[in-house]
Amino acid sequence: MPTYLERYLNGECVEVWADLVRLGAKVRQKSVLPDVEAVASETMNRARHNLEILIPRLAAAGYRFADPILENKLELVNEFLAAPKWDSSVTRRLERRVKLGLEPASVLDRPVPESEIARKREKKAELEAEFERMRTLPPLENPKVFYEPESQTTKYVKAVEERAGGPIPISLLAWYKHVGYISFMGSHEILNPARNATADPLVVVSLQDFYTGLCYANPGDKKRVALSADDLGKAGLPKSTPGVESPLKYQITIPNAAADFKFENEWHATHFVEYLRRAFQWAGFPGWERDRNPPRKLILKLTEGLLPI
Repeated sequence: MPTYLERYLNGECVEVWADLVRLGAKVRQKSVLPDVEAVASETMNRARHNLEILIPRLAAAGYRFADPILENKLELVNEFLAAPKWDSSVTRRLERRVKLGLEPASVLDRPVPESEIARKREKKAELEAEFERMRTLPPLENPKVFYEPESQTTKYVKAVEERAGGPIPISLLAWYKHVGYISFMGSHEILNPARNATADPLVVVSLQDFYTGLCYANPGDKKRVALSADDLGKAGLPKSTPGVESPLKYQITIPNAAADFKFENEWHATHFVEYLRRAFQWAGFPGWERDRNPPRKLILKLTEGLLPI
């Protein structure tokens, strides 16, 4: 019988991962584990290879890697400097103090102090400098786009599993060992129009941010940790669904001893490796799969020669 790795290398990528998922926690058995880990390492090495091809291609196609939240912050700062006024949270606080008799009503008419205006000017300069850095730095060298694994990854993984009270899936472990942090957030008039959630660009948080999220997770035997914002969150839009005050997160529940895991809240409702597979099929923008008129010609050009995972 061929090993899982031999089958994977022979082109049975989808079938092998389906078999590994069906094994559940049995993948941790000593007779199976080395083979499973070899498949996971090969998968994530291919994923990294694909990313290192896709990112420069996207840059060459005019894709602007940038965090939409950063853009929103700059927009708000510019609006303030054009017409300085107290933000809504300060206004509400002052209104409460007036209502309680702690401040005269005239406090609501006081101009914004020069010190606050100066602080906003400093913030504007800081944000503009960050945008310039995003524009001029090659995206593969930009840690806000791609941040490869550090020498201390194994130590960080151990800390995560200790905090979680058990293992993380083998696929995610291999991702952090071979790939690291990735964010395709940004804008392009065809691939990912600004303020539009259709594209749902590929994002996987860093191992450090994953650990921080784990520290804030609800206590209990099982902990949910975010691996990415959802589609609307990535677009910088304030709500994912009516009545929800903040965007959802694409999550994992740990501990989990399986080879792979359900990527919770992600609209494909599939496992992580399958999500990555679809992301590469769509040049890092898997949301286009649900659109009736995706930019197929450009996506085919960008994905030419990528390795199957």
